[in-house]
Amino acid sequence: MAAVKRTASWSAVVTARIGLKSETGAAALIIAHPGHELRVYGWLAKARPATFVLTDGSGHSGRSRLESTTRVLAGLGAKPADVYGRLTDKELYAAMLEGRVELFSKIVAEIAQSLVESKADIVAGDAIEGFNPGHDLCRVIIDAAVRLARKMSDREIRNYDFPLTGRPDSYDGRARSDAVLLELDQQTFDRKIAAARHYGELSQDVEEAFSDVGIEAFRFECLRPAGDSAADSLGSIPPLYERYGEQRVASGYYKQVLRYREHFLPLAEALSRRASEEL
Repeated sequence: MAAVKRTASWSAVVTARIGLKSETGAAALIIAHPGHELRVYGWLAKARPATFVLTDGSGHSGRSRLESTTRVLAGLGAKPADVYGRLTDKELYAAMLEGRVELFSKIVAEIAQSLVESKADIVAGDAIEGFNPGHDLCRVIIDAAVRLARKMSDREIRNYDFPLTGRPDSYDGRARSDAVLLELDQQTFDRKIAAARHYGELSQDVEEAFSDVGIEAFRFECLRPAGDSAADSLGSIPPLYERYGEQRVASGYYKQVLRYREHFLPLAEALSRRASEEL
């Protein structure tokens, strides 16, 4: 993805929707893993959204990262939502391989109900990138939950995604007038960098990200309008997580590769259909 060109038109968009503030005073952040909130720290500080986290971020280590994310949220006046570390990473991966539609449909319904009850009208969450199947499934869950909540409440709910890899201001060609680029003031930017560096479980990932694109790139946050379903957006290109999975199986680390066509896409389509049936 190309970085966003920060022009006067972008400034106008930011001014019009500074911080993506909610008309009802309620917003939601929905992410797959603890730590993703750091990518939108500035928006988090302004919107103070109820934060849903699908997994505990334990990976193969078995050590949860939730406490670190709870600390970040508390420092900004945001709170955990009902779905918060519901699954371990191993449980999520196994459920995707097994195609457990019922499990994920219940999570979709629970999130949708929370969005309705809180009168949230802005939702932001993980983008689908083909980097991690959990991230991509989170986007499918977000789209289904937002669609269901819109129907249940008969209200418009704005749905945004943000990149989890590469530059945080990357943009993929969707309607620029509907997206928001936030430029953080120095105080917020400094707090964001400090929070990232104090997130112990992600210290290596954080420093690698800073090295890859430069620390200054994280002064900007791009929230992009998401469609109703991003499940088929990867097209025919095998996602990165398939190639990574093949390497891990070859080394004996994994027993089975999670495939886009075989596992992810059927699950995503089933969740989308299930959400539509409930409308």
